[in-house]
Amino acid sequence: MNENDLIQAIASDGIIRVAGLLSLLMPESGGVGFGVKGLDGRYRLANRMLDRLLCQGSGRVDGRSESDLLPAHLREQLARCDQALVDGAPVASTEVLLPVDSVSSHCLWLKLPILGADGKLKSIASIVHQVSQPHPTTAMQQTLACLEQANQELRRTVVELEQVASTDKLTGAWNRRRLEESVRTEMDRLNRYEHPLSLLIVDIDFFKVVNDQHGHATGDQVLRELTKLLHDTLRGTDSLARWGGEEFVVICPNTRRVPAGELAERLREQVAGAIFPVVGQVTVSIGVAECSLGESWEDWFARADEALYQAKGSGRNQVQLAPAATTADDAQAPVAANFVHLVWRSAYDCGDEVVDRGHRLLFANANGLLSAILSGHSADGVDAQVDSLIADVLQHFGDEEKVIVAAGFPGATEHIVLHRELVAKAAKLVDEYRAGKQGLGDMFQFLAYEVITKHMLGADRQFFPYLRADRPEVTSIQPASSSRQPPWSHRLP
Repeated sequence: MNENDLIQAIASDGIIRVAGLLSLLMPESGGVGFGVKGLDGRYRLANRMLDRLLCQGSGRVDGRSESDLLPAHLREQLARCDQALVDGAPVASTEVLLPVDSVSSHCLWLKLPILGADGKLKSIASIVHQVSQPHPTTAMQQTLACLEQANQELRRTVVELEQVASTDKLTGAWNRRRLEESVRTEMDRLNRYEHPLSLLIVDIDFFKVVNDQHGHATGDQVLRELTKLLHDTLRGTDSLARWGGEEFVVICPNTRRVPAGELAERLREQVAGAIFPVVGQVTVSIGVAECSLGESWEDWFARADEALYQAKGSGRNQVQLAPAATTADDAQAPVAANFVHLVWRSAYDCGDEVVDRGHRLLFANANGLLSAILSGHSADGVDAQVDSLIADVLQHFGDEEKVIVAAGFPGATEHIVLHRELVAKAAKLVDEYRAGKQGLGDMFQFLAYEVITKHMLGADRQFFPYLRADRPEVTSIQPASSSRQPPWSHRLP
């Protein structure tokens, strides 16, 4: 077994997490035997000097135990050292006589614990040194000093590796793994002590345009600058993580829904007022949700995500607060207090992130338009929302066409024709709306029925089998009036 094989085997077993420890495998000329054994007693690796000391030229230590190699009286001495390490001792040692080259040689046998990330004993390192006297020589002291220095370097390396494993390489913010570890701790604190906890999802508006127009290097620079800006604006107790792409997540301990919304608004204003290299102004949309007692991480995140899409669907560059999680009491609330709301369901997923993301955004656009209708927004605000809606439809159609062509969907050409027909209908509807010939209700009807119900939940399902191998092949399209669950639900505003 070569050194690379040893590194791989030991790392996969969780015995030694840092390959740098192999530098302790000293050359035979150093006169020091070194090896590591698991808690089952079998050596996982050993240098040549340990082979010489224990095997007397008859094979290798690797894969064998001290019981296989040594007489009973020596095994008992070494077993006491092992037990001392199991009991928590930082080091254990004994002096033994080993027959080296047919001559009895006095050796100092030093045993050290190797601990896992959880602080528990994972394996035992043996250092065996030939000495001419029953006490350590100057050479042995020098060797121990070198080992101590190597141990310190090992500790520093472990800290550095943990840092790398928990941060996003591009931005330096926490990565998703580190965020989810922190979330579990904070949610446990909420459920035990009822400390409030809120979540922000921050998404850069039209970030794809930045990459397309200025290149990914510029896009990466925007992400780094935005991370620094967010860090500088957040409070010391808040935690920032890059969730993926242009999305960031902020965990706000001891923070309720309204203060979290105020923090989100400060973040939004800071970003909107900043000037980014090359691209100039950048804006963000933010969804906010407070975690409820007993709520799962997945449900809590989904509510914040829905609020984010509401913000994007309502024109972007804004903050939306998710309502409190539905409880049994909410279910008894009068229907009059609710309004009809398009709800995204997991059954609508096709399995492609780009397509599903576009579909969710169209849901949010429809909800934003409906909210504008019911709330009586100003004409200027509604016009901006209509412009955003059409831009999102065009963007989604373009992204979807690339996906289905790449997936080899045989009906791609016919599907693209359907897109063109919908785009033409949308353009005509907008012109008539501007001229006062059509109302907002007609725009909502077009988006909710023509684009979402009829096209997205109907025609789009033809290409689902080509994007997800686990779906059964679809041979026909269910009509809009089928028993498939519709995207309508009564939701609190």
